[in-house]
Amino acid sequence: MPATSPSENTISLNSPTLLGQASRFIVVGLVNTLLTGSLFYALALLLPVWLAYTLAFALGLVFVSAITPRLVFSVRPSIPRRLAYTVWYLVVYLVGLGWVAVLSDVIHVDHLRVVAFTLTVTATLSFVGGRVVLTRRPHGEGT
Repeated sequence: MPATSPSENTISLNSPTLLGQASRFIVVGLVNTLLTGSLFYALALLLPVWLAYTLAFALGLVFVSAITPRLVFSVRPSIPRRLAYTVWYLVVYLVGLGWVAVLSDVIHVDHLRVVAFTLTVTATLSFVGGRVVLTRRPHGEGT
């Protein structure tokens, strides 16, 4: 077996592997989370929390729809897949909105914890759903 260089043992940013996708998702997600999380927190001090979440999520949706397919999953999705990805994000939005309502209105958790818990749930759902919607092969396609 030939010797490998250290660069051959690292995951490339173009790697189609789960670990490569997860790594890139974390980087994109951190940028998105810093932007939208900060906006969500600031707006929640001025607006009803559901509206703050909605505005921040809308900005994040535009960002991830433009960046995630190509950079994270190394795909150029068809229009139907982009639409499915957007629909998935809207489902994630509704789940997040439910978390916001329960945490802030029912349990009365402080703003920072509402944001942290909501982002944890929605980030996980976003990655799993994005991976399924954007990278799965259509039925009948070869293995």
